[in-house]
Amino acid sequence: MYLAQNSGQRYETLFSDEADGPLDAERKRMFMAMKREVLRLGGYGRELFISQTPELTAMADAVIDLDAMQEAVASC
Repeated sequence: MYLAQNSGQRYETLFSDEADGPLDAERKRMFMAMKREVLRLGGYGRELFISQTPELTAMADAVIDLDAMQEAVASC
């Protein structure tokens, strides 16, 4: 949000890659709630994030499961 406000650019999508890694389980849930608030306050349409924490991916609106996609391609 800081960069968007100072650059004058309008962004629709946020990206993050395993930003929850060092957090404990409770802080991971708080982190996800914070991310949703950032989306709301910043007027963003979506966030694409990578996480290896099943509890966080379960909280996502949609999941792209690359392992499942690879298995589906391999079985064709």
